[in-house]
Amino acid sequence: MQSYRPRGVIGHAAVEIFADDLQIFPGSARDIHRLTEALDLDVVLLQPLRDYVGATLLRRADVNENAQRMLEQMNQLGCRLLLACSRTDAATSPEPQAQMEDLGRLARLVQQHDCAVAFEALAWGTYVNRLSQAWDRVRAVNHPHLGIMLDSFHVLAQGEGALEIMAIPADKLYFIQMADAAARPYPAMPVDKWSRHHRCFPGRGTLAVTAFVVAAQQAGYQDVWSLEIFNDRYRQTAPAAVAAEGFASLWWLERHLPPRGQAGAAVCGG
Repeated sequence: MQSYRPRGVIGHAAVEIFADDLQIFPGSARDIHRLTEALDLDVVLLQPLRDYVGATLLRRADVNENAQRMLEQMNQLGCRLLLACSRTDAATSPEPQAQMEDLGRLARLVQQHDCAVAFEALAWGTYVNRLSQAWDRVRAVNHPHLGIMLDSFHVLAQGEGALEIMAIPADKLYFIQMADAAARPYPAMPVDKWSRHHRCFPGRGTLAVTAFVVAAQQAGYQDVWSLEIFNDRYRQTAPAAVAAEGFASLWWLERHLPPRGQAGAAVCGG
């Protein structure tokens, strides 16, 4: 995922690491850290920790082990932020109290590693699929190492926007992932399929990405804009060309934002 720091840095400044890529990379997480340092890139986030929030008691040991493994990888990557997403399967607790207990447990765990965790509501989550629901749970837990992930696709696909974003204090907006999307090919297309095959760079689709960023800035967010794009065309395109297109899209986005009084954020990639 490419990342960008608006009005201040020319070129990509940071990178997210996708956990699945660590499984197929021939080296170690420390090797990736050495590579990113040589390229003058910060590793700003490791993602995603799946299935933790709402896990059944039978799965508790497995999800704790996975979280510990990812935190160890973060230490090797020199990374301090973990993304945890809502569950999407049927075997998950529907009870908000259970979900909040899991988030509190996770926040205490990442605190032990001097890290933080950003919670994301996937638009097709079983019981948590809206930003407002994610924020209700994060707010109730009220832990200094737990905040919110803003993902433009998930927020806008569910019809949420400025009202929900601006309800969140700036110090709880931990990270932004940007994606536009082509119009839904047909109304009944499942939102997860739409997300995994039809995302595109900001300005190339039909989502209100400019209004999304304006709302985040007005809420006080001043850090990295990261691109999280899933699209079959990009998978078949040379990485350098995709990176260049992604950077150009972020410059497009910045030029279409209203003026700000001061520089704020960076560019992230992956």
